[in-house]
Amino acid sequence: MKPVSTPTEMALRAALARLAEGRAALTDGRLTAANLAWEAGVSRATANRAPVVLAEMRDLAEARKDPPRATDRIPLEEARKRRDADHLHAQHLQVRALLGWADSRRQIATTANIHPLRRDD
Repeated sequence: MKPVSTPTEMALRAALARLAEGRAALTDGRLTAANLAWEAGVSRATANRAPVVLAEMRDLAEARKDPPRATDRIPLEEARKRRDADHLHAQHLQVRALLGWADSRRQIATTANIHPLRRDD
């Protein structure tokens, strides 16, 4: 793989600095390879040929991520209870729908057999 030229690497580093500082001019500011390439004015393939800059970008992106807090996590048993309750509720709705459908079919069948008496007056 052919390495990128010095001016291209400088453009990628400048774009990375803008993205890291939150001063993105052309993108939404997320730290992605596509945004880095767009900010630098190069193709994504060219950006992918600069593995050192991409590694720095990934390190910055990883550092930006907030570690999950213990209070945000739902205990496993609680998650299972919620899932089971949701499943039971969905089954209940399905049974009610099927019973309603069967009841309507039964009504149609009984009314289809009723014929009015004709009177010859």
